[in-house]
Amino acid sequence: MNRAVFLDRDGVINEMIVREGLPASPRSLEEFTLFQDLSAPLQRLADAGFLLFVVSNQPDVARGLLNAETLGRMGDRIRATLPIDGVYVCPHDDGDRCECRKPKPGLIHTIAQQQHITLAASYFIGDTWKDVEAGRSAGCRTILLRRPYNDGTDADHVVSNMVEATEMVLSGTSSESGADFVAAYLKEVESIAAAIDRTALQRLVYALVELKARNGRLFVIGVGGSAANASHAVSDFRKIAGLEAYCLTDNVAELTARINDDGWDSAYAAWLQGSRVSARDAVLVFSVGGGSLEQGVSGTLVHAIDAARQAGAAVLGVVGRDGGYTATAADVCVVVPPLNPSRVTPHTEAFQAVVWHLVVSHPALRAHETTWEAIQRKADAVEKP
Repeated sequence: MNRAVFLDRDGVINEMIVREGLPASPRSLEEFTLFQDLSAPLQRLADAGFLLFVVSNQPDVARGLLNAETLGRMGDRIRATLPIDGVYVCPHDDGDRCECRKPKPGLIHTIAQQQHITLAASYFIGDTWKDVEAGRSAGCRTILLRRPYNDGTDADHVVSNMVEATEMVLSGTSSESGADFVAAYLKEVESIAAAIDRTALQRLVYALVELKARNGRLFVIGVGGSAANASHAVSDFRKIAGLEAYCLTDNVAELTARINDDGWDSAYAAWLQGSRVSARDAVLVFSVGGGSLEQGVSGTLVHAIDAARQAGAAVLGVVGRDGGYTATAADVCVVVPPLNPSRVTPHTEAFQAVVWHLVVSHPALRAHETTWEAIQRKADAVEKP
């Protein structure tokens, strides 16, 4: 998934025209003047991995006051001068019924769908309340450039110029504190829950249903916090779902002996081979990055996956970022969307827990009722007349 910065045009990219004492959009190329010193801050955003898009209302087209060809040439000038990935315009008037005119977020959603953008990790920079509302409605963080004509308008952040706006975006969570951090974090959780692939979740459930039907064993592996998740998950798979499940890192004596004698990278693979992993079994990988020999990260997971595949076992995964080797090798893989690059690990490890609890609670897999739910059910039954 990609991150983006959406920018309003008039008053942000180019100077406004004073017409009849009020700020207005330019209607000719002669009136169209880009703000100076925009290239450097926008290039910093591009270099940081953000896609940059201009999103602008241009009702003068519908009103017959601005030629569509001239409008197109203005967009060409923006793309030729600045590191902008695309210029999107709503040409409709106030009375027109459309979804693309800000404060509606239609254009933002269109771009996000086309460019695979995670809106919760993106920003909208504008100079009017319509920009702020469109950004908020789309789920972006909003930054308002303070101008004489927008007193009283508020946003997530208010700055004086594009340099400050760029610093705000690049600083990411470093500017968040207290309630701001809490709100941002929980908003990301909400967005991840909405964006996670439900088809992949369903496929994971039924892969485990099939595993149980063939009396296969489930081996759950992870490293670091994901290893702790694997241990907890195995308990739930055994107790709630009735699956025969094992966590490799629960056997500390054998694991450390293998690491001591033969090395870390082969430890998990050797453990699986020693357990006679076979085609009736499955290996479930919990990992943030999914493993990568090229990057030298979690190589033990890569070798374990290869050992499982060579034995004909199913490979399943719940991972973050782009899924790494796990995503390419797994039969079923749930990738936790990486909404914020500074919080990939906590979100991924938290959603590993969400996923396995969802799976063991699924009616197709759940074999036993959990204690507190049973107590509540009995209490509800007593209270009924």
